[in-house]
Amino acid sequence: DAVGEDGAMSEDRTLYRTVIDALVVQCRTGQGQISAHRVRAGVWNENAEVVEDASPDQHAMNLLLGALSEEQREVMAQLFAEEFASGVFNALEVLEAARIEPFHAGEGGTASDNFLDRLDDWQWPEP
Repeated sequence: DAVGEDGAMSEDRTLYRTVIDALVVQCRTGQGQISAHRVRAGVWNENAEVVEDASPDQHAMNLLLGALSEEQREVMAQLFAEEFASGVFNALEVLEAARIEPFHAGEGGTASDNFLDRLDDWQWPEP
């Protein structure tokens, strides 16, 4: 039950909303933006050329990004950010399917749908 007898949200609903909102923050300004930021900057790994044991793909990514225009890098940055959000969406679907509390029942939809809605600035219903 989402609301108790006194009108307050249950601990599960509060936890649910807190986690969904934290995932949205990660997508907008946290871990979900790290790759996008690197792509926009045109440098995947600033140490790829100076660190002896750097992975060759790090250098290759630097070369690729350096060859792209600013507009092309922006398109790629958006793709990287969307892929991060897609991973969050998929993880929430797995939690729902496994019936993991409190993600097995969303608010007016599934947890993955609530996540997408919150990314689009949808407001939580009043308790």
